[in-house]
Amino acid sequence: MKVTRRNALKAGFSLVEMLVVIAVIGIIAAIAIPNIGKINETAEESKNRRNAQNLASVCASASAAGLDFIGTETDKAVVVAAIVTGGAPSDGAFDGTFFGVPGLSTEEQTDALTYLSIENGVLKYTGASD
Repeated sequence: MKVTRRNALKAGFSLVEMLVVIAVIGIIAAIAIPNIGKINETAEESKNRRNAQNLASVCASASAAGLDFIGTETDKAVVVAAIVTGGAPSDGAFDGTFFGVPGLSTEEQTDALTYLSIENGVLKYTGASD
């Protein structure tokens, strides 16, 4: 009786194994890719909310220091543009202190406006889009 001995196992993967791995990777990709778009949208919304909160906070701080960004303006865009430009009181304890949010682009200002309102001459963060 002749006995043949195998010196090594078959090297490599079979076609079925490769197809199973590719199918699993495809399923994972199909689940993950739509979520990536949602992550970007959520990040953009968070940035807009943060900018709106910063603008409202600066307006409140400036108002407490005696600087009025709103004046007689009730247009949110005009008020926000004034806050971005900034201002400084010329007297009192905050003489020369800069109140503003420099560096916001026009697009960022516009996006932040959806989370702001003017109530009784005060710029407020509403937390929800109009």
